[in-house]
Amino acid sequence: MLKLIRDLATGDAVLGGDGERDIKGLELTTWLPDKVQEFELDLSANGKWFKYRLHIEQVPGDLKPRITFESATCQGAELYTRDLDGVRFRKRSGEQKGFPLDWRQAALGSIEPRGISPDVVTLQQAISKLMIIRPSPRDMEPESRAEAARPDLFLSNLTSWYRRFANDLEWANQFPRSLQRVWPDLHSFRLDDVGINAKALRLRFAAKGTWDGFLYFDQLSDGEKALVGLYMITTALDRGDAQTILVDEPDNFVGLPELQPWVLSLMELLDESRQAILISHHPEILETAGRSNGQYIWRDDHSSPARLGPLIVPEGLSAGEAITRGWVRA
Repeated sequence: MLKLIRDLATGDAVLGGDGERDIKGLELTTWLPDKVQEFELDLSANGKWFKYRLHIEQVPGDLKPRITFESATCQGAELYTRDLDGVRFRKRSGEQKGFPLDWRQAALGSIEPRGISPDVVTLQQAISKLMIIRPSPRDMEPESRAEAARPDLFLSNLTSWYRRFANDLEWANQFPRSLQRVWPDLHSFRLDDVGINAKALRLRFAAKGTWDGFLYFDQLSDGEKALVGLYMITTALDRGDAQTILVDEPDNFVGLPELQPWVLSLMELLDESRQAILISHHPEILETAGRSNGQYIWRDDHSSPARLGPLIVPEGLSAGEAITRGWVRA
């Protein structure tokens, strides 16, 4: 849901399109007759509270969903609203303006920042810094053809995302230093030209014997690739390129000796302006990050909605043991 909101709100995707990021159709709830799905997102940025609402209609069997309503408010004051007739917003001068818009596009990603309320720009930037990741090292590209502004869902464009920061010396130095917590023999990263506009990511380790110490990214194991991606995420959060990150099953492919240091390094970064949500069943993550502020998701049966509640761990049990016995919710 959050990825859908972000991709539409940033203009990276349209409804019913054929592009890689486009949303071809919605998954409707099978036991409810509703044709409209309502999404609502509350977030804070620059000391202000925003609410973003999005209603999407799709008739069962029709592969062309459309946005029927959209609005954004800041501190309770309306920034703009849109319906099937178009977008309406109030300029800083107080003048009411509007424009028609394709039903497949979200207004927030279509509004030009010049001449409008700076609060709209703040909301655009805040949603663009929402990072949703489900690492899949076997899908990660062996080489890159162009820079990528943000990582995709599976981190398959990791090298292209790295290209965006390669010329930032502070970022390029900080990133390998963060990985040295688990790989003390790592020295640096570099991009090698491997074709027309094509670059491959190469890692330099401490040389031993006849080995020169260099490995290309696609020569790493699946776990090592995943770990590079996870530390890129924490570096982005630390540097302000992301504000909120959601990582689905970060423990997949990653060994236990590498997992805990990454979780601890992530927790060190969290404050009032930076947050992280980890979706995991791994006991190490539950013990390290979940016991004090963990949430548990469950369903009563296949026709019931998913519910979210605090992760309740009885005294004397670990979080993993409590989940195994089904004693984690009231």
